[in-house]
Amino acid sequence: MAAAEIKFWEAPDFAHVHMPAGFPDALRSAATRFVKEYGSHLRPFEDEYEVAKGVVVTRTGGHTPGHSVVRVVSGAERLMFAGDAVFTVGFEHPEWFNGFEHDPEEAVRVRIRLLRELAESGGLLVATHLPFPSVGHVAVDGNAFRWVPVLWDF
Repeated sequence: MAAAEIKFWEAPDFAHVHMPAGFPDALRSAATRFVKEYGSHLRPFEDEYEVAKGVVVTRTGGHTPGHSVVRVVSGAERLMFAGDAVFTVGFEHPEWFNGFEHDPEEAVRVRIRLLRELAESGGLLVATHLPFPSVGHVAVDGNAFRWVPVLWDF
């Protein structure tokens, strides 16, 4: 986990977010419990960390100070887990941000940079807030992007 993310959740500042009542307290409580339970298992990194051959986690910031993406490369195949950096409306309107992003302007820059990277590489995208199966490709669509989900083959 990015050191900046650990530091943020030790005393989260929700001054730049717009969350429903109760959310900040619930998030603080969950973060305290998480660090207490799993803190000794975390391996902090600053900017980038190679978890295993072909698996690299990179701090992007934006959504939270230590928000990170995981890139997996195997031969010519690429996959990016973008966490909270991308959400459905963010393809058509990448300049929009949601109320949970702690640095909205940086979140927009990160989202556009990641979507451009994915469109150019043709790699797969997986992200937390995309519709099932949340795996697909990114295409450029004028000044915006388009989500191209893969078929779910079970």
